[in-house]
Amino acid sequence: MVSRQNGGKVGESAQFVLEGQGKMKDALKELARRIRVWRGRQGLTQESFSAKCGISVSFASLLERGERSPSYETLLRISQALEIPLSHLFRSGNDGAFEDPAYLRLLEFARRRRLTSAQVDRLIKVGQALFDEERTSSANNLHARVGSVTCHQEGCSRPVLAKGLCASHYHRARRARL
Repeated sequence: MVSRQNGGKVGESAQFVLEGQGKMKDALKELARRIRVWRGRQGLTQESFSAKCGISVSFASLLERGERSPSYETLLRISQALEIPLSHLFRSGNDGAFEDPAYLRLLEFARRRRLTSAQVDRLIKVGQALFDEERTSSANNLHARVGSVTCHQEGCSRPVLAKGLCASHYHRARRARL
């Protein structure tokens, strides 16, 4: 029951409770949005999602609209169904990268393949080589960016791709082995 003080105005404690309820509803809506986004990223329909979670389709729909508050057990089943850590459902919305689908696809790629730190570093190096901002079509500029490492094949001055060979010599040698 709400107590009224000061000429019929809502008391400070009741106002605090009402503000807290508003924040809880906002948090529930945010959780609902995240569940919906993660389900979509996994390519799951509400039917398949609810089956993986062991909940009804109607309850899954209510959860995704923020109209029901899931229990801890249900949250655990949701995170398992979405194949994400439980903490991902509660990440701060202030992290802009969290919302970027490309960033999340990259994270999921690394997570699903259980890449080690060394493998992630290698993946980053490949990305840097592919998407270097100073990319030009000139072979001289490409050579300058790569450094003084050139193909070991006699007469070839192209940059090394792998095993001391440029791309064309590397692939030629690889095809010869097959």
